[in-house]
Amino acid sequence: MITLYQFHWSHFVEKVRWALDFKQLEWSAVDVDPFTKKQLRQLPHGTPSVSANQLYVPMIYDDASGTVVAESSAILRYLEAAYPAPALYPAEAGQRLEVERWLLWLDSTVGLATRRLGYTQIVLERPSYLVDLFIPQLADGRGSRLARRAASMTIAGVLTRRFRFLHNRTDRVFEQLEQCLLLAERRLHSRRFLVGDSFTAADLTLAALMRPVTVVPFFRDHPRLQSLFVWRRMLLEEHQRDLEVGYERALHEIRARRGWTLGAVSWLPASSRRAQSELVDVPVLQATSNDQQPVGRSTALLGPLRFLRLTLTSGLRRMPYPVR
Repeated sequence: MITLYQFHWSHFVEKVRWALDFKQLEWSAVDVDPFTKKQLRQLPHGTPSVSANQLYVPMIYDDASGTVVAESSAILRYLEAAYPAPALYPAEAGQRLEVERWLLWLDSTVGLATRRLGYTQIVLERPSYLVDLFIPQLADGRGSRLARRAASMTIAGVLTRRFRFLHNRTDRVFEQLEQCLLLAERRLHSRRFLVGDSFTAADLTLAALMRPVTVVPFFRDHPRLQSLFVWRRMLLEEHQRDLEVGYERALHEIRARRGWTLGAVSWLPASSRRAQSELVDVPVLQATSNDQQPVGRSTALLGPLRFLRLTLTSGLRRMPYPVR
């Protein structure tokens, strides 16, 4: 049995769940408290202790080998080595290296940018849903309206600091993600898979890490990316993955009810959308990068102020929301 320690909404966690299911392994999930991560300090008896700076989610514990592995791509590598069939990596050495190149790049670019922009949309359009994600004990009407409101504003402010939402424009997150997705679209334009002639960890990773961007109208409605979204949906259907998760439904419901969404990027009019990526190929990286900034108690105290600042300066403008 493999135990998966997860944030259930995380697209990096979905990447691991998909791999576990693809390899037809027996596994169970433990939801991790996003604030304390105490569950990661309660691994089975005899497991090597995990230091504070190694408390990463997703993490797995394989009781067959007593092995603990953290971070999504490292987990995929472990699963491939320990449970090689069915394979997620090609047999040919050059193609295996190419899959690894895609994983490092996707984790460091697409995975980070989609999380950042997807969270931004949730914070701006339905901040109350953050309580459902991070403080389930206050969800489903179990907390007062005032408590939920205060909690959602605080969480929104903490996320704003942790993922630099206030710097989305200066960090050129929209533009860089557009380049990455257009490169993937071009790669898949005349082929079914990113590497070789069969489904690999690269395809799984791209499809999983794209999930948060489905709630970002700039990309959802991008004319040159529609084929990429179709490719992803077909892959999800083929592998019997969820086509929609909680935050996608929550945003759709409120947008459909209001008839608008925050989708127009003020500094990127629709006419500026690129027809193709300036990237020629996936760069070679030596390690994955991360974009999380340190937070402390003062971050929580200033959370509502950061939330207010984001609502005033995000640069996202209202646009009609067509019900599909």
